[in-house]
Amino acid sequence: MIAFYQIFQILDQPMILIRVSRASTTIHETNEAFCRLSGYKQEQLKGMSIDLLIAHYLPCDSSLHFTQETILISAKQDEIAVHLEFRALTISDQDEARYALIIFGNKSEHAREEPLTAIKQVYDSSKRLKMWMAKRDISANQMAAATNISLQTISKLRNGHIQKPNRLTAELIAGELQVAVSDIWPEVRNGR
Repeated sequence: MIAFYQIFQILDQPMILIRVSRASTTIHETNEAFCRLSGYKQEQLKGMSIDLLIAHYLPCDSSLHFTQETILISAKQDEIAVHLEFRALTISDQDEARYALIIFGNKSEHAREEPLTAIKQVYDSSKRLKMWMAKRDISANQMAAATNISLQTISKLRNGHIQKPNRLTAELIAGELQVAVSDIWPEVRNGR
């Protein structure tokens, strides 16, 4: 769970972690990007019912993944058009409540930045790789299996022990993540 919270806070995409129980669906945790989008402070959001923030929220089984276009009600009562992506997590607590992650994309005409600008502004290639893998929900084991690159090499790239991979390695990883090589590594080594 600690690694999840680190990624949750590193990514500058508005996200909230919700707790879904039989009685209610409440906000368990938010990141700074969501606070900027909504105008609320983290302390105000913790424990708040999701129905107070999202118009036409589709209550559902917390084991599902879905996307939805809806309206987010800000702290100033402004309506912000958003695209939300609901992702169930395998975490549950003693009350048998389940947890899910909601990722927001600002669809209003006032959106100032594209959602992935934050990843592009990170200068450390190992952090960019971790962020893209988290965004695409790909583990190091899955990446190794999909690209035929050793798990050891993937780990070294993610931990910053290899700063510039060779071109083939970079292209295989970027291809699996569906991004340009330069989105992760501005420079790569020539050769095999």
